[in-house]
Amino acid sequence: GGINEWARAQLMARRLMLADPRDAETAAALAFVDAALAVDYGLDTARETRSLLTRHSSAVGSSDVVTGMLVAARALMYVASGDRESAARVAVTGTAAAPGVAFPFYALGRARALSGDVGGAARAMEAAMVRAPSFLAARLSWAEARLDQGDAKAARTALVDAVGRAPEDVRTRLLLEEAEHALGRTSSAPIAACAALEVAPNGDGTAAGGSSPGSDGTAAANPRWPPPAIKAACALNAATRARLVGQRAEAVAQAERAAGVVPNQARLLGRTVIVLAQFGLVDWAAALLERTRKLAAPEMPTLAWAALAVSVGKGRFPMFPGGPRPADPESRLLAARAALAAGGAGALASTLTSLPPAIVAGDRDLSFLTRLGRTRDAGGPARGDEPLRDYIDGLRAKLDGDLPKAVERFGHALSGHGDACRAAGEYVATMGLLKRPVSPETLTALRAENNGCVNVR
Repeated sequence: GGINEWARAQLMARRLMLADPRDAETAAALAFVDAALAVDYGLDTARETRSLLTRHSSAVGSSDVVTGMLVAARALMYVASGDRESAARVAVTGTAAAPGVAFPFYALGRARALSGDVGGAARAMEAAMVRAPSFLAARLSWAEARLDQGDAKAARTALVDAVGRAPEDVRTRLLLEEAEHALGRTSSAPIAACAALEVAPNGDGTAAGGSSPGSDGTAAANPRWPPPAIKAACALNAATRARLVGQRAEAVAQAERAAGVVPNQARLLGRTVIVLAQFGLVDWAAALLERTRKLAAPEMPTLAWAALAVSVGKGRFPMFPGGPRPADPESRLLAARAALAAGGAGALASTLTSLPPAIVAGDRDLSFLTRLGRTRDAGGPARGDEPLRDYIDGLRAKLDGDLPKAVERFGHALSGHGDACRAAGEYVATMGLLKRPVSPETLTALRAENNGCVNVR
């Protein structure tokens, strides 16, 4: 099942444990669900999981199912703390001790993903699905690994099937929306469970329309519901959805909302870093990136591209990650921006021509980047919330030798987007060519967002 089923399983197991604290199979199930909820949803279940593993350690070896769940729970505890080496070691032990049980393979896949081995993670999840074809969490984690490998089509196929099996599961819907975004199939309507989060909170701390499983398995008020990972993912998907169509104010607000609630979950943190940096909030993005250092290897695809986003945002010469590029619009836009920073208009043109025209046309920021290669200006002044277009038009004007126009456009692009630092460098340099002084106040907004910019003094 999905998050609601896991929450109900957790509640049922706790009741059974009260009735019989020595029930090893129930304890193993509760330990596994607790640990999985911590890893996949950012819930704080560590104390209960540790207690269960300590009190029932002697049950390891009593049966394959109990052994598999207890060992997987211990491995997932290591995953949640960022100790991926111990997580992989314990999970491998579990796969050998209970080779017919899915849970240790699931834990192994989670450990491999944090080590940057998304291919190995997908193979481990495949092994889990062979042993338990209806194990939804393994199916979702496999799709997540495929997205991080850049294969949105395979991910979408698996996720469409998963939605058919669990139509109400919000994580399934969120991952499917990720895959749809990556394939250029953008919907204007948010997922129903995410839309409920936009409603003003109730007095009990839950969002109106939001709920969690209660004591009888039905919806009940719970101030910890939905989990932080769901809140962050909803906001990130909404930020991308708004950015693609040029609703920058809404996109920035959603990015900031995600950054305010994102738990210590490496993939979500990496996605949040990229989105924040895309909007010029580079210092905030860098702080979140620092949180990932203890959680996962820097080679993890999402984190490698998150580091690139921060580097490009600070105006440094970009070094492209050596592994796969995650399949999503934000990484695609980042790749185009990094190509421009590293190789100029020619490198940007090569990157853009490698993309399907419909993908470029469906992303307002990618469309702005195509303006650099045009021989004639296709439109008038940008709207006030389109600083990336101003930056690109400034570069075009400078290449055309129209320095006054270049200065005017760069002056409107000094904050609010991922290339604001580079726009500042171009602005200062062009002002120098025109022998005009640069007012210190001009870069105040940039300093507030991106004090690490190499062009800020």
